[in-house]
Amino acid sequence: MRIASLTNRIFVASTLLATLSLGFAFYFVDAQVSAEAEADLQRSLVEAARLVDLRRQGQTETFATLARVIADAPKLKAAVDIGDPPTAQAVAGDFFAEIGADVLVIVDERGSVLAAYGSDASTVPLPDAPDAIDESFSFVPHSRGVLQIISVPIYFLPEPVQVIGRLSLGFFMDDAMAVSFKELTGADIAFAADGRILASSLPRESRESLRGLLEAPTSTLVTIGDEEYLGLARPPVTLVLRSRTERLRVLDTLRAGLAGALIVTVLLATLLSYLVARTITRPLNAVTSAMRDVAATGDLTRKVVAQRRAWDDEDARLLASAFNALTDSIARFQGEAAQKERLSSLGRLSTVIAHEVRNPLMIIRASLSTLRRPDVSPSERREAIADIDEETTRLNRIVTEVLDFAKPLRLELGEAGLNEICRASVAAAWAGDSPSDVQFDLAADIPAIVTDAERLRTALVNILSNARHAVQAVAPAGPMTGTDRVTVMSGPSVFVSTRRSGERVTITVRDRGAGIAAEELPHVFDPYFTTRRAGTGLGLPISKNIIDGLGGSIAISSRQGEGTEVRVDLPLSAAVAA
Repeated sequence: MRIASLTNRIFVASTLLATLSLGFAFYFVDAQVSAEAEADLQRSLVEAARLVDLRRQGQTETFATLARVIADAPKLKAAVDIGDPPTAQAVAGDFFAEIGADVLVIVDERGSVLAAYGSDASTVPLPDAPDAIDESFSFVPHSRGVLQIISVPIYFLPEPVQVIGRLSLGFFMDDAMAVSFKELTGADIAFAADGRILASSLPRESRESLRGLLEAPTSTLVTIGDEEYLGLARPPVTLVLRSRTERLRVLDTLRAGLAGALIVTVLLATLLSYLVARTITRPLNAVTSAMRDVAATGDLTRKVVAQRRAWDDEDARLLASAFNALTDSIARFQGEAAQKERLSSLGRLSTVIAHEVRNPLMIIRASLSTLRRPDVSPSERREAIADIDEETTRLNRIVTEVLDFAKPLRLELGEAGLNEICRASVAAAWAGDSPSDVQFDLAADIPAIVTDAERLRTALVNILSNARHAVQAVAPAGPMTGTDRVTVMSGPSVFVSTRRSGERVTITVRDRGAGIAAEELPHVFDPYFTTRRAGTGLGLPISKNIIDGLGGSIAISSRQGEGTEVRVDLPLSAAVAA
């Protein structure tokens, strides 16, 4: 995709704008929702911890109240007062069956056990001061979980208070209680004592991972298996955990939805941006296509059809209309310019004919006058006939060059050897004379080229003829003196070379003639411009016309007094160039 194309620039810019805008919105929404989800997770964790505390405190208060009621029962006081274990055991059994505690233990004022109920009663620590009047609460580690003990005094009133023993009730904070708390709060619960996790609603293998939360002052993240939990310790024995992975799983669904919406929106934005770009570039493409046709054919009658569709760009339609108006104006100006050029060319041609044709006609007329004389000698007759023949040939050459320049160029393409064309052109330019002052440097790696061999030969003959005249102009005339011999050029004075460069070839013709003045060099390809007395000024324009028609180019460089170099660049296949 070329970014230089207007369609692609509009397409890319619109797509990038939509992507960046939606991407920012996606990022902002995701950040806001994630932050709110994290905050909600924290709030729900604190709320769950509060509910667990209330539930546990309520349970503790309930059992404490039951313990006080039982300890104040007359039957129990009487059994404890007389210190008879069977009696105390029987009375305690009645109460134990009713209150649903896990453990019930009664001791006298000396700490001796009078009654004990529950399979784990043996694990209940005996009070250090059985005759103390205050109540106590303790947590005992157990294989089943954490056993919470509530101990109340058994005493008689009135004053002074006489403590006759203690009643201890215990209930387990085990896996079952953790699960019931989870059902209440929606959070996972764990119970700990002595730095160990003894019961929880999570699998047993996760307990080691939870130990790090016991001493954390604030909520802390912990990974259990493939899930991440946010945990909060609630002294003395409770841990409350919320699954962060589960809570944020809804964010994954939201992100997937947002990503899907982002992709769909970007695709729609891409499609719409492309359609919008097309409404602008379709008329521009039409204008560009028309420009190419005009450039290729020169036909200024080609028009851009500006359709009036509601979705097309108005500025592009104006551009098409402006292009049509421009071609009309150019066609009109070209017609006027062509008319002026024809008139100008006719004027220049009249001047050339007046100058170039009149002189040969005068010479022919003078020669005919000589032939009419009765006393004309044979030598004079031969000289007059030779002058008539020479001037006739000159007139024919002038007419031929004018016609070659004026008529349209038609090419007959075929394969030809470039080096052979160069040798044949040199032979023709020297008009039967031996081109002894020409040096060839022809590359052997040049294959047969596709060209109009006869037209190319004509162009080269014109170039080589100029080179020949240029070197002849600096050669001394008549017998050479000693001084003359110093000015004679030694060695070849014209050099012809060929070279190949990729799919193109170059012909170079270099002479050691007088050169061309700097002010005259820009005009060498102008029709009828010449510095030679016998020239028509059409040789180089005809050559340039032929070289251009063959898809090549011609360039001239010259320094006065040093010589001239003409470089002709051609394609290996004129058909491809055309």
